[in-house]
Amino acid sequence: MRTANHEERRQQVAAALLRTVAQRGLRQTALVDVANEAGVSVGLVQRYFRTKDDLLRFGVGFMYERVEQRLHNVAIVPPLRELLYELLQTFLPTDEDRSDELVLWLEFLPAARNDQEMSKMHRDATAGLIDAVVEVLSGAQRAGEVPQSVDVRAEALSLTALCDGLSLHLLATESIYDVQAVQRALSAAIDRLFTDDNA
Repeated sequence: MRTANHEERRQQVAAALLRTVAQRGLRQTALVDVANEAGVSVGLVQRYFRTKDDLLRFGVGFMYERVEQRLHNVAIVPPLRELLYELLQTFLPTDEDRSDELVLWLEFLPAARNDQEMSKMHRDATAGLIDAVVEVLSGAQRAGEVPQSVDVRAEALSLTALCDGLSLHLLATESIYDVQAVQRALSAAIDRLFTDDNA
C-alpha cells in the first residue's frame, strides 16, 4: 500500500508539473510552484525529485505514458485508414490535457539536446510512433488499401512530422488552424494514401 501511495504521489506531482509549465513556462516554474499546484509541500516534492531536471524527466515520462495509453485505447479494427487516423489524431492538442502535454514537450526539447537521458526518451518515443505508423501502413498494403509502390517508412516520417506541425499551429495560431482545420488536414494527408485508385 505504501508503494502504491508513493507512486500515486509522484504521478500527482507530475500532473501538476504539466499544468504549471503550461501556465508559466519551464524557466519560470520552480519546485514550490509545482508543490502548490499539486497541493503538497515542497519537502515532499524534493523527497521524490532532487532537482528540477529530475522532475522534468519524470514529467516527460509521465506525459509519454499518457500518450501511450491513448494509443492503446485505439481500437485495432478495420478499416485501416480509420485506424491510422485515430492513431495519429491522439497526438493533436485538441483538449486542455493534450495542450499541456505539448507545452511541456516544447519546453523539454531544448533540455533534451544537452541531456542524454532525456534525449533517449525523446528518440525512443518518436521511434515508437513511427514504427506504429509503419505497421499500420504495411498492413494496409497487404490488405490492398495502399499500393505496394508507397514507401511506408517515408510516409510514416511525413505523417509524424505533419502531426508535429499541425500541433504547433493549433497551439499558436488557432484562429487559422483550429481543431476542425487540423483534423481535415490530417485526414486529407491520409486520404492521399488510401484512395479508390490504390485499392
